[in-house]
Amino acid sequence: MTINWSDIEHKWRTKWENSSLHNTNVDPDKPKFFLTVAYPYPNSPQHIGHGRTYTLTDVHARYKRMLGFNVLFPMAFHYTGTPILAMTKRLAENDPELLSAFQDVYNIPMSVIKQLDEPKKIAQYFHNEIKQGMIEMGYSIDWRREFTTIDTQYSKFIEWQFKKLNSGGFITRGSHPVGWCPKDGNPVGQHDTLGDVEPDIGEYTIIKFAFDDAKLVAATLRPETIFGVTNIWINPDIEYVKISLNNEKWIVSSDSMFKFEHLIEENSSTEVISGNSLIGKWT
Repeated sequence: MTINWSDIEHKWRTKWENSSLHNTNVDPDKPKFFLTVAYPYPNSPQHIGHGRTYTLTDVHARYKRMLGFNVLFPMAFHYTGTPILAMTKRLAENDPELLSAFQDVYNIPMSVIKQLDEPKKIAQYFHNEIKQGMIEMGYSIDWRREFTTIDTQYSKFIEWQFKKLNSGGFITRGSHPVGWCPKDGNPVGQHDTLGDVEPDIGEYTIIKFAFDDAKLVAATLRPETIFGVTNIWINPDIEYVKISLNNEKWIVSSDSMFKFEHLIEENSSTEVISGNSLIGKWT
């Protein structure tokens, strides 16, 4: 006798759904147990990592029910964040790598891809795909409680959290280095970058050498070795820039100028200097 496992799966999923087995209502006779888990980010179909994460949570929920708890297990979807925004731009630009992933890996027809022209549409598409996968996995989720992080109620809840933490003195405002996207003008983390690359944030010590009416600025990772310096290396084939900064004039490379523009607000370029003109000078 051949067993059709798909038919058995469909049979029981249908029974669970029709009986509202996983819906949780108030029950004063049972102890309450609420559990949640990191919301999936809907910018791709679910993968084996999702299966592990949500299966562990489902096992926990079922175990607590067996112990007599009235378990509430909701699910949400994380719509906020820059990766979906970046994905929308890449699709609009017909990025070949992303189009290949959508068509060849995710099996999304081009007719559907053309409709994904807004961040919310992309999120909703993968939201539905991930949700269907969770249903097929048989997770004991109360889908009446489903929400996204851009729902008005949830946004207000997050606002309340931050205001509460701030009023209690648990949040302070200060300065710290962050990864930065000069194109979009906002901080970025690992998940905001192409290929999930962690932004490289380095710390250098700036050494200022007196040079005419300005300071020739060098950066080093080993400031303790400065006492042995015999010369400063200059690239004769590039341009340097004289900038006004903190009531001083600094001579820096053009690449450094680009970084200073995003690090320090009050600076201005006053003069372009060829590297060759600095060769042979004394500081």
